[in-house]
Amino acid sequence: MFIFILTLSTILEETSKEILDIDDRNETFRKISDGIKSLNKAFRALNADYSYHLEPTFGKDHRILRMREDIDFRLFSSQFHLELLLRQHYFAEERISEEYKKNPKKVLAKVYPSHPLFDYCEKEVTAIFESIVFHLASVYDFVSTIISFICNNKNESISKWSNLQRACRQKESLKNKDISKIILDEHNKFVNPLYKYRSGLIHDKTDLHPIELNLKLGTGKADVRFFINSNLTKNFFELKKLSKAKNITISYTSSWLIDKTIDSLIRILFGVKNEIEKSSSFPNHVSDSDIVMIYRDPVTGIGEPVSKRMWKEVEIERKKL
Repeated sequence: MFIFILTLSTILEETSKEILDIDDRNETFRKISDGIKSLNKAFRALNADYSYHLEPTFGKDHRILRMREDIDFRLFSSQFHLELLLRQHYFAEERISEEYKKNPKKVLAKVYPSHPLFDYCEKEVTAIFESIVFHLASVYDFVSTIISFICNNKNESISKWSNLQRACRQKESLKNKDISKIILDEHNKFVNPLYKYRSGLIHDKTDLHPIELNLKLGTGKADVRFFINSNLTKNFFELKKLSKAKNITISYTSSWLIDKTIDSLIRILFGVKNEIEKSSSFPNHVSDSDIVMIYRDPVTGIGEPVSKRMWKEVEIERKKL
């Protein structure tokens, strides 16, 4: 399905809503990049806390560090696919313009049941967007392993988010911890809708995201946007609320999903941090051969975990964004 707008023509009724799109692509990438940096800092702080309070990890190829690298790769992949998605807008515009200049009828003709040129563009963008969703959803499986490892006596048997949130409701080892409330809150607000949407992508018929074409007949210049379909608004309450007054683009939604994931993960990591501090065995777990990094306050002279300043920086950074 596509929405076709010719210059100087009357815009179709369904496109008369305000459009919610990325206003500044460079600013969007900067914000996402800064968010990923803050998340990486939170993971480094968590590793420092784990080393200080529970088990020295300095100079070791520790499991926590390897799990953090897996998450970092998934977020990098999501950001990279957002870049690909935005590039694909340009490629679609160039393709349509070239076709129009060679043979205007090929672009303007009504084709039943759908126009193959626009179908192809919709398939490309939908495929990239679905890759973003799969990468973001997989992040929560990796973080589940970290949470179980730290908060459940190094138990790595929980390697899926679905199992983790179930354990937070049922298993005594987790459900009585404060982290369980945070996990269940994040599950209900964001992760469960994300998982449900991903499940629909796997099991249901592909639902393409419709293209809007603004074509200047005199020059052949094409501008395209792709809008989210009803399956997305059905799963995410915030998008559903926004869609009542606005047509939401797939570019905006991709950025929104990545940003929501970063915020969600940081809230979870703060919860894990609190669990580590409550379970602290410092200094009893530190042997003479171990190295533990400690920050010495220049004013008071009191030693404290190096993570303390890092957590404060993460809080400040996220408030700015």
